[in-house]
Amino acid sequence: MAARPKASSKQRQGRRKYGARRHIPWIPIAVVLVAVVGAFFLVRSLEVGAPGERIAVSGVGQHPPEGQPIAYKEVPPAGGPHWPSAAPWGFSPTVPDERAVHNLEHGGIVVSHSLIPQADLDRIRLLLTTYPRDRYGEVKLLIRPYERIPAGTFVLAAWGWRQSFTAYDDTAVRAFMDAHLNRCCESVP
Repeated sequence: MAARPKASSKQRQGRRKYGARRHIPWIPIAVVLVAVVGAFFLVRSLEVGAPGERIAVSGVGQHPPEGQPIAYKEVPPAGGPHWPSAAPWGFSPTVPDERAVHNLEHGGIVVSHSLIPQADLDRIRLLLTTYPRDRYGEVKLLIRPYERIPAGTFVLAAWGWRQSFTAYDDTAVRAFMDAHLNRCCESVP
């Protein structure tokens, strides 16, 4: 067998360049991947782009005595201190704010309405039977009349979120519910 001729310095440089190009920069790729995944979860947790108006609230787990009135900054409230027990899910002819806010803490949506057309009220009530149930078999929706908002309107509230309507819009109502239902503080029925 003949001896292989020695490679020139240019050939050796060419091989090094080729070998260097084949090296995959794993550390920068991992850093970029972690940053992208972190940004995704941060945006998701902040609910950027979620429907409704973001309301600054506190009061998770703050339970003043039953019957003690609480002055809320927002009407209807979207969070804050509240009575120790929640209202049953569904339609109720009367639920005070202090009790309804506890429903919000359980991840529910409270629909407060004032003299809306019967057809709109029927569509809202239909959500109790047509909306997907959670892991407890519940549709965490509380529907109540509410005199403190303008007649002909209804308001959807979730913990820290609120959206007002002057007419029923199924797409907008379901978008709000999809974005905020079961997204709060206590995962209980």
